[in-house]
Amino acid sequence: MSLRIKFMLALLLTGLAAVAMVGGLAYVGVTTKVDLIRRQQAADHFYKYMSAYVGRYGSWRAAIAAESFDSFMQRTITAEGDSAGREAGAAVAPLPVGLGRGIGADGRPVAQPMGPAGRDDVRPAPPGDMRAGAPDGERRGPPDGERLGPAYGERRGPMDGERRGPRDDERRDSADGDRRGPPDGARRGPPEGDRAGAPQDRRRPDKRRGGPPPFHFIVTDQDYKVVLGAGTYRPGEPLPAAAREGARAVMVDGRPALYISSEGVLTPSKQEQQYLSAVREALLAGAAAAAVLALLLGVLLSRGLSRTLTRLTEAVRAMHGGSLLQRVPVQGRDEVAALATAFNEMSEQLAHSHAELHASHQTILEQAEQLRELSVRDALTALYNRRHFDEQAVTLFNQAVRHQRPLSLVIGDIDFFKRINDQFSHATGDAVLRKVGEILRGHMRLSDLVARYGGEEFVIALPETALPQAAALCDKLRELIEGFPWHEVHPDLTVTMSMGVCADIAAGTAEAMLQKADALLYRAKATGRNRVCFA
Repeated sequence: MSLRIKFMLALLLTGLAAVAMVGGLAYVGVTTKVDLIRRQQAADHFYKYMSAYVGRYGSWRAAIAAESFDSFMQRTITAEGDSAGREAGAAVAPLPVGLGRGIGADGRPVAQPMGPAGRDDVRPAPPGDMRAGAPDGERRGPPDGERLGPAYGERRGPMDGERRGPRDDERRDSADGDRRGPPDGARRGPPEGDRAGAPQDRRRPDKRRGGPPPFHFIVTDQDYKVVLGAGTYRPGEPLPAAAREGARAVMVDGRPALYISSEGVLTPSKQEQQYLSAVREALLAGAAAAAVLALLLGVLLSRGLSRTLTRLTEAVRAMHGGSLLQRVPVQGRDEVAALATAFNEMSEQLAHSHAELHASHQTILEQAEQLRELSVRDALTALYNRRHFDEQAVTLFNQAVRHQRPLSLVIGDIDFFKRINDQFSHATGDAVLRKVGEILRGHMRLSDLVARYGGEEFVIALPETALPQAAALCDKLRELIEGFPWHEVHPDLTVTMSMGVCADIAAGTAEAMLQKADALLYRAKATGRNRVCFA
């Protein structure tokens, strides 16, 4: 995976993670705030009606004896047209049969108010069933498609005081002997294990959905004994300490008459669900926009980054190929630009160092060549010296023997050279040596070898040259030396040379051939000088 793709993925994941984190926190915060506001509103409305209910009759017992809280709340809501209060009333269960029908919260008989129009068989409808314009206490069926139940949560299981047992049967037989069917709210009671024992938190989860219990209110007296348990606590049992936290007191004559607490989870209304759905859609749209923006930024930013890195890679490869001086365009002031700047400086320094090293190497080679030349050249005549000639003569002789090719070796000596030094000075003698060396070197082939053998003696190696050709060349050289305008060096100066030529490879060695040539040189000197002797 290229660095450009990695950079784009990093931006994409970072953008999505940021949107998910911020959006998730915002969504949780919104839902929590909405739930808190709705709970507070429901609690305020329920507290208002419960305070009005108890305040009107002076106490809970007197209020229950006069009319049920369901009827009072329904009548008040209908009169005021308070939809919020209707939702608050939906969060409390209908009063149990004993409360408001001859049995108080403490189990003692109280006055029995009759239903509307003196009908005792009309059951008080739960707040969830109240409809605008319905008579107090009468139940009407819900419209088609409308479900009974509170707007903030659905009640699960039987309500408080609605458990059937021997006492319920006795109450039904004594107070409602002629009633048909069970009273409103009479439902199957809790398991036997829940009817005895120490006070404990008996809240039941929402079995149908497997979630937390629905939202409802619990009303207790001054001693925190339940008078309305919303199907969770039995009347008369103490409210657990955990449920007492946050309980709100209903004051009558400056003293707490009741305590109201709430528990459970509110179910969002349709409007709120639509609002939360819009929030979720906005978050998804934000995530999509963040993804697109991250991809665009990744393409734009990674393009410049990858372009610079690609140029750096190409420059490094060019340096590896030998072209050390490379320059990469620098854009911006970021780390990549700093890297490109450092690379350019390094490339320039390396190229400069390499140039200096190359120049130094060339100087060393030239100096080495000069040293080698000095070691094989004669300083006065610039001809090869005797050591170099002896080495090369052996090589040439071996080649001639191996390939059966001719080879001629010549030794020449300037006539009366000692007299020239004595008569005209050593400087004149040196000038004569240099001029003779120039004449000899100027008439040699590239394959020929000429050297100053020592003093006024010169030696010549002529490979691929037979004796007649070698003798003719030596005679030509002798004439050139004799005819040179020596008077330019000194008016009275004359110079001649005697030579001996040997082309006998059968002598066995180059040294033996030189000895024969030297003997022929002495013969030339003995026979009058300024001549060439060969054999």
